[in-house]
Amino acid sequence: MKKKTSLTSLKLFLILLLSHFVGHSRAQTLLIYGDKADAIEVNAAKDLLADYQKTSKERVALVKFNKDLNLSGYHTLIYIGTASSNSFIYDQIKKGVPPLSGEPLAAETFLLHSIDPHTHLIIGADTRGTFYGVYEFSKKILGTDPNTYWIGYQPKILKKVVIPKLSYRATAPAFQYRGYFDNDNDLLANFKGRKLIVEFDLWKEIINTVVRLGYNYIDIHDLLGRPEYYLRDYYIQLTEFHSDLALIDSVIDYAHSKGMLVQIPMYLGWEFKHITLEQICLTKYYDLWMETYEYYLTQTPIGKADLFLQRPRHPIYDWAYKCEEETSQGIEAGPLMNKMFEGLYQLIQQYRPGGVLFCDLWSEGRPLWESGQFAPRKEIQMLWADGGHANFKEFPQDLKGYPFGVYIHAGVWYNNVTQSPYPAKIKDAALMAIDRHMTSNFLVNGQTFKDFLLNLNACGRCAWDPMSFDPETFYTEWTTKYFGHKVSAPVVEILKLTFDANEPIGGFRNTMNESVKLLNKIAKHEYNLEPLSLINASFTPAAKALELVKAVRPRVPHNKIVSFEDQVAYPTEIFYLNLQFLQSVLLFNNALAQHPDDKAMILQQGTVLKKGLLALRRKLEAGSGWEKWTNFYNPENFRIHTPPPTIEMIEKLISDL
Repeated sequence: MKKKTSLTSLKLFLILLLSHFVGHSRAQTLLIYGDKADAIEVNAAKDLLADYQKTSKERVALVKFNKDLNLSGYHTLIYIGTASSNSFIYDQIKKGVPPLSGEPLAAETFLLHSIDPHTHLIIGADTRGTFYGVYEFSKKILGTDPNTYWIGYQPKILKKVVIPKLSYRATAPAFQYRGYFDNDNDLLANFKGRKLIVEFDLWKEIINTVVRLGYNYIDIHDLLGRPEYYLRDYYIQLTEFHSDLALIDSVIDYAHSKGMLVQIPMYLGWEFKHITLEQICLTKYYDLWMETYEYYLTQTPIGKADLFLQRPRHPIYDWAYKCEEETSQGIEAGPLMNKMFEGLYQLIQQYRPGGVLFCDLWSEGRPLWESGQFAPRKEIQMLWADGGHANFKEFPQDLKGYPFGVYIHAGVWYNNVTQSPYPAKIKDAALMAIDRHMTSNFLVNGQTFKDFLLNLNACGRCAWDPMSFDPETFYTEWTTKYFGHKVSAPVVEILKLTFDANEPIGGFRNTMNESVKLLNKIAKHEYNLEPLSLINASFTPAAKALELVKAVRPRVPHNKIVSFEDQVAYPTEIFYLNLQFLQSVLLFNNALAQHPDDKAMILQQGTVLKKGLLALRRKLEAGSGWEKWTNFYNPENFRIHTPPPTIEMIEKLISDL
């Protein structure tokens, strides 16, 4: 019996010994977060662990630092945190080891440093800096990509992770606040699940992407429920919309878990409590306005926000503030807006101490600013908006002592579904803002997100460091990474040609809108001769882009063809079909105007019209072929401004002639 026991013990010893040598014959990595790390910083470390597991075959573990850790057997040690959260990092800085002993890190920045070939530090200036440091390390060393979910790119799986000697100190961000603005996202909201709502799984991917791009806050404007969802017939017929407070709460919590701030537009048209269109006048309803704001801050997830956005405007719609009764009495809007902003500011400080209030000087508010009558307290930060497409025709002549930032569009609703690449304009806008000391904020309207991925990336780069951003290099790197080096140059040309084609006509949806407007006139038997010059300037670059797509397609690597079809080929194709349809509408209209009695000609043009619409709708319904985004471009998902006409509409037009 003793002999059997001895043999069993020997076997066990040999197994343990063998496992020891086998286990340590491969490189092992230990990620060590701080002994005083908060939950957010732990999440940063968990993200790095997940990145390792997705991109490498490296065996990796995650532990909390303590001085008694058994580090034997680990080939690579990576310490993560700040000087105050990780005692090991604190000790290294205290030792005065260059560059750790140098100038303190600027807010939100980080340092990547190798003590020796096996020991590496990811040091954040603060919690958010730790996140950015983790993501920079992951990008440089593991090859992770923030756009994977949206563009289909998958990095190569690394058999062994090789970490060179690290010595990288991040520059301070050029803009203090760098935000993604959720707006006009109808395609993203409508293509799956509930209408008009971007579901949580997509919100997680949005947040995961923008934080890796260097943004530090999100704005959840459309998620709250736009006023028109309840007031306009189109939306009422589309769905019975209700704000999902649980979803809003979850999105805010998830953003916070990633170290991001959350901004809320403080309009008074949200479903959970709102004023009516009859309760606009501030002289009468100021107290009601304040009660509604107080409700938002105390009874809804809005109270968990960090940043707040308001405009000196109509409290529900994008209109200038106007009360006929006040106007008739000579009461100016500027002082009333001052009073409203002051009341809102005080409520924010009462219920969300330290919360920042931004004033967005969109078109309806700019005259008040320029009049000099609108002058709220200086703690309220101003945002100067572009006119779309990063076009800043002018900037304020005098900042009047206010902190100022810029509001910029990575895309505009009337231009999606086609990419509108203008990285050079984004850089120019950022540099102009810096020259004018307007660096408090860089708010980016991201629209349907997926369609403007290139520009969202460019905006993230420029919001952090526009000086080092080279637009042409960016184009080349982008197209090489996602579509292959063999087709990089022609794909850049396709993107630029698509932009050139969009400029004269105003984009995909504006093209559709022109068709719909003209068809409505035809339905009323209003036939005025229309020049084809409207589309001629767009046709030439659009046709050239389409020919390049056909020529490039066979040369795209097999593992990148899905990305190419979705991001390059498909937008080019549907924009060209859209132009063709508008052309057929114009020719149909002109045939009616010039030859009202030539029924054969009119019928022939009507047939061409119907054929063009069928081709466009079928392409929109089919999508790019990427299963993940099935139904994304379905015509039924387009918002009220530009839904494509129906076949039935065209057939009725023809039959009524």
